[in-house]
Amino acid sequence: MGSTATREELEAGRGYEALFVPAIFEPWTKHLIDGAGVEESSHVLDIACGSGVLTRHAFARSGQSGRVVGVDPAPGMIAAANELEPNIEWILGSAEALPFDDATFDCVVSQFGMMFFQDRQKAAREMFRVMKPGRSLAIAVWNSIEHNRAYGDIIAVLDEQVSTAAGDALRMPYSLGDPDEVINTLSQGGFSDIEFETRAEQAKFPSSRTMVEAELRGWLPLFDINLSEEKIADVLVKSDGKLSKYAAQSGEAVFPTSAHIVTARKAQ
Repeated sequence: MGSTATREELEAGRGYEALFVPAIFEPWTKHLIDGAGVEESSHVLDIACGSGVLTRHAFARSGQSGRVVGVDPAPGMIAAANELEPNIEWILGSAEALPFDDATFDCVVSQFGMMFFQDRQKAAREMFRVMKPGRSLAIAVWNSIEHNRAYGDIIAVLDEQVSTAAGDALRMPYSLGDPDEVINTLSQGGFSDIEFETRAEQAKFPSSRTMVEAELRGWLPLFDINLSEEKIADVLVKSDGKLSKYAAQSGEAVFPTSAHIVTARKAQ
């Protein structure tokens, strides 16, 4: 594992795993695993792996005879991922400079990471380079915020109660809502047989306040926006009116999420 995280970075990675993964991200892993054709003995690269939920699912599918590697530029994410599954290779690195030889992997996957790449075109070329000919790529990107209305409401809360910068931090994940932009990037990177499917999954938080708290404690700190406990408590109280509509009879907050699953191949 190539990561030396500070205590604060590790706590941010742990918080991301605890707050977001079971509520939002885990339901999407099956679409990427199937879309990339991960099977027993596959060599799989997960780019922008975060705390590693997709990587762990790929590891379960490929088995001990495969090889699974997770790459992320955030030391805290890599450290948190290694705590959860030390048998996976976790590497601190970026999508634009993958530290692997040409044609190393059978499958390349990336779940909700492409929006944050510094140079998407360069990243696409790197993904193409490290993939074996004839094999597949699968990427998930969020649909536009208009199709993820619960997060539009949370953005409104952050704009009003925290800052525009806080709202912008949550707008960023929805910046690739047009799949044609992703398709064009992959095409220029060398991929062929590019297809996409728009799918929906259900997000579930313990409560509507937890939806907002996840952003305040698990997301905003990744952008160096750190709030006092007093401010967090105040924002949570003021969020009730806008977000209580997502409360189910159980008290949980349940709402649909929408994303594009983009698949592509590297020609033989």
